[in-house]
Amino acid sequence: MAAVAHPRLDAAEYVALQAGVGWRLSVELIDGEAVVTPPTGGRAASIQGELFYALRRWQESTANGGLLLQDVFVRLPEDQYLAPDIAWWSAQRRPALSSGAVDVVPDLVVEVLSSATRANDLGAKRELYLGAGVQELWLTDPDAATIVRVRRDGPEEWLSRGDQLESAVFPGLALSLSRVLAS
Repeated sequence: MAAVAHPRLDAAEYVALQAGVGWRLSVELIDGEAVVTPPTGGRAASIQGELFYALRRWQESTANGGLLLQDVFVRLPEDQYLAPDIAWWSAQRRPALSSGAVDVVPDLVVEVLSSATRANDLGAKRELYLGAGVQELWLTDPDAATIVRVRRDGPEEWLSRGDQLESAVFPGLALSLSRVLAS
């Protein structure tokens, strides 16, 4: 199998490219490489939707003024532009929305793994998110029916269909993974 060579861009070229298409190009900038991020489709899309819906229900039930977004570009330090599947900011850190990438590091990032994104999600992106200050990262694997919850200041927690996901970032959240990971 041939290796994929990603074009190299500096941050100004990347921003100009994205601005030219209204920030709709499914390309991240990771360590100077323009990396295409295709839609996940199928089970991965279903799981992403279930997680988004569960977090939205939690937010509405708690009257939390945070911000929950899907498929948004986030600018991290050192001109890294990533597109988490789901991102959430607390009310205290809620960014203003405008065209282009969000310049505030999220409190939570959810990545749903697919064959096209797995290596970056588990490698470079994981390290960039945690290094930038993301409080929690949920790495969701549809094939293994698991979620690995990674906390910036604590151990990893491996969860599967029979477990409940609870989080200090979301007080009172008790998410049954049997529903989320069912497909």
